[in-house]
Order: sequence, then structure tokens, then C-alpha cells
Amino acid sequence: SAPLPPEALPYTPTHRIPILGRIAAGLPIYAEQNIEGYTYTDLNGNGEYFALRITGDSMNALGINDGYLIIVRRQDEVENGEVAVVLVDGEDATVKRFYTTDSTVTLMPQSTNPIHQPQIYDLHKTSIKVLGKVVKVEFML
Repeated sequence: SAPLPPEALPYTPTHRIPILGRIAAGLPIYAEQNIEGYTYTDLNGNGEYFALRITGDSMNALGINDGYLIIVRRQDEVENGEVAVVLVDGEDATVKRFYTTDSTVTLMPQSTNPIHQPQIYDLHKTSIKVLGKVVKVEFML
């Protein structure tokens, strides 16, 4: 049988997105100091995406391990129970399951390591800013 013509093959546009290392306090999210490289994603939809390098094992029960890249859709709200990248008090960004009420935010680890406990913040005392929703986990063999 004849090979398929090139135009018959599925075409997935990919676009380049920044890989953020530690998201440093006080800097805009895409500040040069935060960007450690670039990767490509085939996710589309009208989203804006960035990748984040995971450090630590606080989400390893979900298969998000130290050193993995996560792909994050930039958005400033998530639903309860979604995995989000969150900035706590303008300090470091963290990746956790997100739950909120009128006055609190609970950031829930998903870890096999019991050292990681839920973090509960009073929104009257602590600034919590959602940076995005984790939509994909990538790892290299």
C-alpha cells in the first residue's frame, strides 16, 4: 500500500513555553531569573501555559516526583480539589491540591511521606495567590 501523503498525518501544533525554576518572591512570574529553559507542549485551547520543575516529594502519591516537569495552565482561580500552583504570602510557589472556603485555604499534599501535612491558611492573615492549574505531568526516562 502506498504511504500516506504528509497532509494525511495528524498535525499537532506545538508551542514553546518557559520552564520556571523556583518562582522567586517579588518577581513577576516570567522574570528572567525564574526561567531555567523552555519546553514544548501540544496542549492548546486558548490557554497560556508554563512548565514548572518539581522539587521534593510532597505530591509523589499522584506520581508527581522530584525533578519532574509539570505543565500548568495560567489561571487565577481553580475548583476545589484541583491541583494548583499557589504563591503563599508572595514567597515561594508550591504545588498542592487546593481547597477554599470563604475565609480559609487548605493546601493538601498527596504524599507517601508523612512529613507533609495539610497547610491551612486564614485568608485574613495570609495572602494566597493561585498561579495556575496543573494539567499535565511529564518525566524523562
